[in-house]
Amino acid sequence: MFHTLQKTTLALAVLASLPETAAAQVAASSAPISTVTVAATRRTDAADDDPRRTPTSAYRITGEQFDQKNVHSLEDLQQLVPGLNVQSTDPADMQITIRGVGDGGGQTSGEQNIGMPSSVAIYVDGVYLARPGMLSGLNDLAWADVLSGAQGTMFGANATGGVLDLHTKEPTFVPEASISVSAGQHNDERVTAMLSGPLSDNWAGRLNLISNGSDGAVTNLRNGHNLNGARSNGARGQLLYRDGERFKLRLSADYNNSNSEPTQVLVATHTVNGVDTYLARSKAVGNNVVFGPNVDLDDETHTHILQGGASALAEWQLDSGWRLRSVTSLRYFHSAPSLADYQSVQIYSNSGFQQHDRSWSQELRVDSPTGGPVDYAFGLSYLGQKLDITAHTYYADTTLPDIWLGTAAGVTRKLDVIRLGLLRDRSLSPFVQGTWHLHPDVDVTAGVRLNHDERGGSFIRYNRQPFNSGYLETTNNLPSGTVVASWRAAPGLSSYAALSYGEKSGGLNISSGAAAQAGLDSLIIKPERATSGELGIKADFDNKRLNLKADLFATQVRDFQTQGYDAVDQQVYLLNAGAYISRGAEATVHWAPNRSWQFDAAAVFNDTYYTDYDQARCPPEILLGAKPPKSCSLNGQRVFNAPRVTANVGARYEWTTGGLKNFVSGRYAWRSWMYGTVDDSQFSRVDGYGLAAFAAGTSGKTERGEWNASIWLNNAFDRTYYKRLVNNEYGSVTGYLGDPRTLGVTLGYRY
Repeated sequence: MFHTLQKTTLALAVLASLPETAAAQVAASSAPISTVTVAATRRTDAADDDPRRTPTSAYRITGEQFDQKNVHSLEDLQQLVPGLNVQSTDPADMQITIRGVGDGGGQTSGEQNIGMPSSVAIYVDGVYLARPGMLSGLNDLAWADVLSGAQGTMFGANATGGVLDLHTKEPTFVPEASISVSAGQHNDERVTAMLSGPLSDNWAGRLNLISNGSDGAVTNLRNGHNLNGARSNGARGQLLYRDGERFKLRLSADYNNSNSEPTQVLVATHTVNGVDTYLARSKAVGNNVVFGPNVDLDDETHTHILQGGASALAEWQLDSGWRLRSVTSLRYFHSAPSLADYQSVQIYSNSGFQQHDRSWSQELRVDSPTGGPVDYAFGLSYLGQKLDITAHTYYADTTLPDIWLGTAAGVTRKLDVIRLGLLRDRSLSPFVQGTWHLHPDVDVTAGVRLNHDERGGSFIRYNRQPFNSGYLETTNNLPSGTVVASWRAAPGLSSYAALSYGEKSGGLNISSGAAAQAGLDSLIIKPERATSGELGIKADFDNKRLNLKADLFATQVRDFQTQGYDAVDQQVYLLNAGAYISRGAEATVHWAPNRSWQFDAAAVFNDTYYTDYDQARCPPEILLGAKPPKSCSLNGQRVFNAPRVTANVGARYEWTTGGLKNFVSGRYAWRSWMYGTVDDSQFSRVDGYGLAAFAAGTSGKTERGEWNASIWLNNAFDRTYYKRLVNNEYGSVTGYLGDPRTLGVTLGYRY
């Protein structure tokens, strides 16, 4: 809390030192602006008219809504967007799915395997993030779109499950500044500061600073440490050059430094064939068995992540109506964890999984003049990536590892299993997409992309089942396509039918290696293919005060990229595992009956099941039994990370009294149970849960700007839930606890 006050004092001093002329300019420009409702046949929002945004299922959350709902992370975002599922322990290990389609890693053993891309693409200001953890937070956003279904035509190969498209606020030519300070239980704190304004007639700048963190919900009984928390500090700077409406250049750079203590707690142990092997081995080595939410650890996991990058976005508006756009980026991500063994005695020591990821991209795009029978865009994208990993599994210099593992005396003592992985990726993809205005009320949007992907890499393992793959290379041509027909049946009523196809990039087993039985070919993972179809309807009533959306959807995924298990070298590895189907329905309602009240509700029913997964790894309840089979069939079973029902509701009431603007709000998000690992283990089944949040606040004007104050309560009913469950050794199950009930306050000032 002391650090929070220090940061607050410094930021307030900066704001106070700004010239009075700047404040006067803001005051002059802050006169009330009346709200105007425009009814038209065609949409006039530039973001909606972008060919990237086909009229299919999408959720848009504005920056104001992020602030109002106190949402600042991807994990919080899933409480606003049904169908979105985020499993995260730290930025280096994050899985995202939309309608059950996304990251197929599954982590049956808790082992990361980063040689495979996600099916859900994340873009920030037009820049593709090669891994979800590169999105360090949701700060200073103008808006964010969550797009469902295969989106590869305009967003590239790794968008077969959907897209998170985020846009930050640009520098302004009117001076503005803000500071927001939040403090709550469990040492929850968040400080943000923003300064924006003109630098000359053509240049403007914007600077964002952020520091946040909280203690975790786990206590180490041995030393009293609070674990499972995280702290981070970041900065983002922008320069904007404008030459009227003809040319715009936006330069951005960001940096983030984070530290966390992701800590699994013991959820359960299981007896198979009359024996609880985990408890028996624990007794043999003197491990003190403690069930969550507490732990007894002789060593603790720590992760340290440095990441950042720079980008340049240039746009030209030609007199002829043509628009040209260029987006250039360079990003890096470095993770250096120190992993504990989650026991009270030392089994492993100084183990870790260090990752160093660098990516660079360039996109050129041309938009045709609008207003004719066909509006279209075409362009060319390039993406490069180099990823190095160094992993150590170092066993303690005692007799305990052999006892724990059941190996002969001295086999693992001081053993250091070293794994080195290298991944290089280059892709070049031309694309074109456009909309044919077939009739004043009928549009047909169609597009194609061909992604030429060249991927190479290697895997080396020392000291246990030694292995050296040599440098392997693979090349794939990955097509994507989409066609959407939309019909405006009446003012405020429209419908659409969409069909899309996409192929996700292949992968390489660069963190666990190949399967001994399958041979060297198992290092290479084929592309994953997805076909999506959707029928939807949208309606506005009561002068757009009531908005309704509903759709039916289905996606078939083939050559599913996920995990298998090789019993010979006891390694989890990546493979193509057949096919599954995701199908269901969703509906959303937004109702603002007057200026005071606002109601929102949304729900997704998602039936996702395997149609071809014959050689799956058996779950531990079968593997630990007598004479277990080499593999199990999951045909007809539910896909992991895919709750069948997700829903959320929210309400907000605003009123003015005594010159103050006041509000109260509440929201509730619920999701049904799901399997937490790809093997559909009953041990790692994540129970359904609901989270409620409430807030109340007030704001008022000062001579120079506006202040605000609010009180908020997250996880209001203190629901115990797990963000993730993992099958661990000998039938034990460990999990990552969600945040407990947290009461806090936020104070802010802006002008």
